[in-house]
Amino acid sequence: MRRGFALLLPLAVTLAVAPGASAAVLATDRNCYQEVGDVVVNGTAFAPLSPIAISQDANPHRTATADAAGNFQGKFPAPELARNVREQVFTLTATDSALNTISTRYRATKIFADFTPDSGDPKTLQVRFSVNGFGLLRRHASVYLHYVSPSGKVRRDVRLGTAVGTCGKIRRTRLRHLFPFPAERGRWVLQFDTNKKYTRATGKSPYIWVRKPVEIFSR
Repeated sequence: MRRGFALLLPLAVTLAVAPGASAAVLATDRNCYQEVGDVVVNGTAFAPLSPIAISQDANPHRTATADAAGNFQGKFPAPELARNVREQVFTLTATDSALNTISTRYRATKIFADFTPDSGDPKTLQVRFSVNGFGLLRRHASVYLHYVSPSGKVRRDVRLGTAVGTCGKIRRTRLRHLFPFPAERGRWVLQFDTNKKYTRATGKSPYIWVRKPVEIFSR
């Protein structure tokens, strides 16, 4: 399971203005969104009362209408990313009846945590951990891994590193033991989150998290 929550970051930078255009501005309310989360786009200083054609990556996407001051707002779901894509940049372009054309970019990300290789002897297996989307709530967040035993009790809390970049990722950690202690047989849960101390994550938890089950068949 995974969750992402709203965070207002500085407005995305305007990329282009058509020659002769007014000081029109197009911006999203955040720089990065969880895939299929709501993207809010705001336009200012476009032609008053003009229809606005909005494209995404040069494909027709949405329409809006500017008010008497030339402002508009649109809201739509961020795209669902392909299975093998963890983060992607999209370009929005808005054009009004006066042919003012402005573009801006935003990113969409999966909330993801895993390790490779994903099988081996748990007593000796060394892996690299990776995460995506752990910076949606705050930039440069520390990412922690909590080991929850088959009995449901936390065994250890480990800091993996700092989520960097616009969406917050750790591309991959150094090699480290999957279990940095002797782990008993049974179904373990590895909970990745941004809390130093373990609390069981739920759908109402106000932080980014991923829970991953790991089965140990022998000691």
